[in-house]
Amino acid sequence: MRREDDLYLIMLESNELTWWEYARKVSPNVRPKQYKTYWSFLKNKGKLPKRLVKEAEWRMEARRKGLLDS
Repeated sequence: MRREDDLYLIMLESNELTWWEYARKVSPNVRPKQYKTYWSFLKNKGKLPKRLVKEAEWRMEARRKGLLDS
């Protein structure tokens, strides 16, 4: 995942971004399977495994510290 993809997932989970904005910015190949389509997002909203969001946060922090290349 790119840095921006992680950021957008975190923003979507914290309700700072709508799904439509998220869909415009993140490729369907990169989205979690629970959020591939709008209908699956509505069905799974609030049920996304916390691990996915935590991993995105960890990658963001690792990039900030220079531990990841991308």
